[in-house]
Amino acid sequence: MPARFDHVLLTGATGFVGRHLHPVLLREGYSVRGASRDPDAAELRFPGRQFVRLDLADRASIADALAGCDAAIYLVHTMAGGADDYEAAELRMAADFLAEAERAGIRRIVYLGGIRPTDGHLSKHLRSRLATGEILRSGSISTIELQASMIIGPGSESWRIVRDLAMRLPAMVLPRWLESRTEPIAIDDVTFALTGALAPGLLELDEPGSVVESLPGPEVLSGREMLERVAALRDMKPRIVEIPLLTPRLSSYWIRLVTRADRRIATELVEGLTGDLLAPDRGFWRRFPEHERIGFDEAAELALVEEQRELSVLARLSERAIRTLARPAHR
Repeated sequence: MPARFDHVLLTGATGFVGRHLHPVLLREGYSVRGASRDPDAAELRFPGRQFVRLDLADRASIADALAGCDAAIYLVHTMAGGADDYEAAELRMAADFLAEAERAGIRRIVYLGGIRPTDGHLSKHLRSRLATGEILRSGSISTIELQASMIIGPGSESWRIVRDLAMRLPAMVLPRWLESRTEPIAIDDVTFALTGALAPGLLELDEPGSVVESLPGPEVLSGREMLERVAALRDMKPRIVEIPLLTPRLSSYWIRLVTRADRRIATELVEGLTGDLLAPDRGFWRRFPEHERIGFDEAAELALVEEQRELSVLARLSERAIRTLARPAHR
């Protein structure tokens, strides 16, 4: 049996998944080194957590961050940075990270990527996610790539779009892409899987050896069904008008007007929803049959409650007014 991984470098530690994962890793007994471009600011934001400087454009910074670690969790994504060439930048960073990880003696990399559309169409966002995984798995380090679609939780951009549309529109148009299906997964299930992927003998890997595992949620839902289910949790039923010719790019403009999502991110995410994002099987969960995944309604309710605390007073008042305009889901 391979030795346990004790010292873990957590990249993207202040991002959506990283900030939820950090305390889970600590509870499981790992020594966690969070990575941030500004570790001083990160420590002020998350007191009690250890951070180290990491700039993936700086090879020396990568080497310093990895020193003394035996595993790394790769949660890096630069789409929100605003650069048009973020895809090329992500691939360079992944290649540099792999090279330095091999040099540092890292024995396991866990990467959270995106799932491949079943119709073969790839948005720039998903193409970059998949290519990053291919690079990380191409080296000598045992690498586990977990592929998820929408993650439900406060801070998730894709969840934020669904949540805000459901809470802020008593009536809405229904573009064709909202009929695409996916398997949304709760953030707590994602952190369970990422932590589980650090098990030394997981999947019977003989180091070096790498695998790809899908990470589906427990239900298959279309975008429309998710909107209706989220609205129903607040006793709302929005009026939906079908407009199949509304393109993802045009949709991103009204999404930007209604939701808190950045327009660039909204455009990229919506273009990735033009086809079904469905796992071919249970994927990673075959290895943990005893784990009961959180259902969509429960995960959405938890996220709604937590995000309510983060809304401005004006946003809360606006949503309360809109709620009175939407007819109750049960009447």
